Amino acid sequence: MKETENIREHVWKIIGTDHSITSGIGRGIINTRALAKYIQKEYNSRLSLDAIISAIRRYPVPPVGSRGANAAYALLHSAKTRTITKVASLSLRKTEDVHQKLAELLPRINYSEGDFLRILEAAKIFKIIFDRKNYKMMLSSFRKQDVIGSESDLGMIEMVYQDSLQKTPGVFSVISGELAENGISILDALICSNEHIIIVNAKDTLKAFDIIYNLCN
Repeated sequence: MKETENIREHVWKIIGTDHSITSGIGRGIINTRALAKYIQKEYNSRLSLDAIISAIRRYPVPPVGSRGANAAYALLHSAKTRTITKVASLSLRKTEDVHQKLAELLPRINYSEGDFLRILEAAKIFKIIFDRKNYKMMLSSFRKQDVIGSESDLGMIEMVYQDSLQKTPGVFSVISGELAENGISILDALICSNEHIIIVNAKDTLKAFDIIYNLCN
């Protein structure tokens, strides 16, 4: 079950960060199998074609102009937003050693002083998001062969909603669409029951926040 959820999150993230795909699915004009093949090839995915197709069919995007879209905007108006600058990330291989090191890291995060650690789990990797001031500590905590990539010039936008996102499909597609139309790429995203966390390039942080703030007001 956990593996299925990870596959779904991985595919949904790809869809949600590409406005043309999201819009096409909403209009019912995208061939599911063709899209699955595109994702498999474009993102060098090792997932099976059937697994990707299954995730695409479950993507909760409302038809364009539907009540669901209106509900998505209504939920956005209830959101509280904040932005965090000087953010860094590490992409890590999904191994037992990395899993153990992540558990050991948690007590070292000084939450009382505003430090943070976000852990994203995909099908084959872990991505951790954290304060840039902790970059050296984080990097030295893992073996070199387990570190796939790193970024130290990121920004993060958090949105907390009054109601569960599960009740209102299409909220993330609205956000990703607005950002895409303004030339901003979402590098990573985390979706919880009533919270969105979006990672962008540091240079795009303020512009992205202004766009999202306007959606929420």
